Amino acid sequence: MALKLFVDFDGTITRRDVGEQLFRTFGGPVCEELVGRYLSGALGAPECFRGEVAAMGRIPVAAMDAFIDRQEIDGTFHGLVGFCALQHIEIWILSDGLDYYIRRILTRHGLADVPFYANAFSLYDEKDDGSARAAIAFPYRDAECTRCACCKRNIMLTRAGEDDIICYAGEGFSDQCPARYADVVFAKDALQTYCREENISYYPYTSFDDVTVRLRVLATRPHLRPRRRAAMNRNAAFMRES
Repeated sequence: MALKLFVDFDGTITRRDVGEQLFRTFGGPVCEELVGRYLSGALGAPECFRGEVAAMGRIPVAAMDAFIDRQEIDGTFHGLVGFCALQHIEIWILSDGLDYYIRRILTRHGLADVPFYANAFSLYDEKDDGSARAAIAFPYRDAECTRCACCKRNIMLTRAGEDDIICYAGEGFSDQCPARYADVVFAKDALQTYCREENISYYPYTSFDDVTVRLRVLATRPHLRPRRRAAMNRNAAFMRES
């Protein structure tokens, strides 16, 4: 039995939702309309992303990179990563955002070794004026679910063994699904509201120092038990796949 920690990126590790701000900045109001349709359930996540990428047209790459480099992270994430390394707790970042900015931000903050899963964003057709077009792909999509383009639930179930205790930290819409399958949930903002509405037990947090404190306690317990509803949800998911 081992603790496995999965952490959201946008608005959790970063101070704000980088993907949302990126599309608003370089794609304009069309992207806001697309996100509204996605949140209402009228549009699936992959279709929303494709529409946002199309709205960006030709992108000034230097300006986009400068925008990404201005994004701030919660500085206490470094402490959590260091604690997990000392305690041999495996940690992964799960994001329904874009690998392009996640990789750049992690590298800039000395966190390039933290593994992550995200949607694939690439540039092509670069011109002499420094502009390029973008393409998006979804290597971790669930074929039967359009709620998220990167299925956090599937990744968690793949990376954690049957006897492991799954811990998840997040704050927003794409964190609702994985919270249902996690034994230990760290929640803030909209995810906290969702957990209360769905009667999912959680630990509130404001920074990763709070998460580290709770994990330190959990790591000393010799016989951790999975959350009953989470274990049932995981078993049901495995049965559907078999």
